[in-house]
Amino acid sequence: MKSTLIILLFLFIFLSLFAEESTFQEKIELAKKDWKNFKFELYISPVVVADVGIGLSQRMKLKKVYQEGTLILHADLIPHVWEHDVNEFYKIYFWGAKYRNAYFKNADYSGFNWFFNVGFESIYIDFSLDPGGSSPSNPSWIVFPDLAIGCGYSWRLNNGHYFRISADVGLKILISNLYISFVW
Repeated sequence: MKSTLIILLFLFIFLSLFAEESTFQEKIELAKKDWKNFKFELYISPVVVADVGIGLSQRMKLKKVYQEGTLILHADLIPHVWEHDVNEFYKIYFWGAKYRNAYFKNADYSGFNWFFNVGFESIYIDFSLDPGGSSPSNPSWIVFPDLAIGCGYSWRLNNGHYFRISADVGLKILISNLYISFVW
């Protein structure tokens, strides 16, 4: 047993000494090639509660379809104009994070697509429990799941960017939403 371990140790050291290490230039070229599959997305959702989101997308080819996975952070877009206090004017009342997995038939990621979202949404609620107003309000953040499916259409622009319109429906704070997005 002892001789077997020593032989394996020498074999491991011998193979490690003669293993080919890639050069720094090869590592840089590989990193550049990896970033070609990444895109950025900015969307605006103008319906019900207007919000804006930004995401990082990675693309890959599956057997019959082309997949794009996007990690998105989003928050409400419009400052609350009805707030009289300047400190409350830019306060965020709605935000979340989600992962959207979209599937395309075309290799250039244009045309009809369908997707699903998995994530969470949080909303800031400041309701007074006493209708008479004698008790102080107890504001708090409430978290909801964001599980939805949807479909959309993607137009490829001349410069390689994309303009997309999509809609989803599911279990989330707002049951359905419409998205207008730009991918670069």
